[in-house]
Amino acid sequence: MKAAAAAQWRPASRRAVLRALWSTNLAEELQYRGNFVASVLGTIFWLAMALLTLAVFFRQTERLGGWDFWEVVVLLGVFNTLAGIVDALLRPGIGSLAEQVRSGALDLVLSRPVEPQFFVSFRRLAIWRLADVVVGLGLIGYALGRLAAPPTALQLATFAVAMLAAIAVVYALWVALMSLAFWFVKVENLSVIFDAVFSAARYPVSAYPGALRFVFVYLLPIAWTTTIPASALTGRLNPAGAVVAAIVGAAALLVSRLLWKTALRRYTSAGG
Repeated sequence: MKAAAAAQWRPASRRAVLRALWSTNLAEELQYRGNFVASVLGTIFWLAMALLTLAVFFRQTERLGGWDFWEVVVLLGVFNTLAGIVDALLRPGIGSLAEQVRSGALDLVLSRPVEPQFFVSFRRLAIWRLADVVVGLGLIGYALGRLAAPPTALQLATFAVAMLAAIAVVYALWVALMSLAFWFVKVENLSVIFDAVFSAARYPVSAYPGALRFVFVYLLPIAWTTTIPASALTGRLNPAGAVVAAIVGAAALLVSRLLWKTALRRYTSAGG
């Protein structure tokens, strides 16, 4: 039994499961290609409103928390990229955990020869939401072109590390939040809590008062999701900072993994 369980952790096994799951999702999503157009138009509209808000704000000042207009636009692009990853990869999968716990559908997952957290997290893919990632990256590229000093190769490498760490933090936050369903089974729309907190990441953490900065850096680490990667592109983050970001990402994954295991141990299935 242990050998079989260990086999499920092999990268080749995980990739095979992921390919099978996403192939099925892709076939389903391709039946509704109009969702792609709706997704792109919705994202463009949201970004237009966000940029308009920034333009109105910057008519009154030249800096927001020490960031100029195009630097904040870079951060907004990072925010939209991460939001696309959440909507494409996390919300369809682990975002439905509360309902699975409530209805007992999680029993079917636990009876399969797969690692539960991996399967629950990534079994579904909302492929059209990946358009948000493309639009976000496009906005980052456009804003970088408007900056006086484009990022160097070292800064781009630093950004890549910080962005991977940001994805790890976002995933860890989702796992931690959704694990609450094991204690509070009837809690609905846990994702709303994440959305409310994550929305604060569309602005530089330095723009918030000191108490909120402390919360966003150390307690609810959303500063590591957008401000830090954007700082790498705007020259505010050195390679050592990227290493710290990687450590924060790894620590977040570890804590969320421990919380998941603790929560799973108290699950008694739908039948009690």
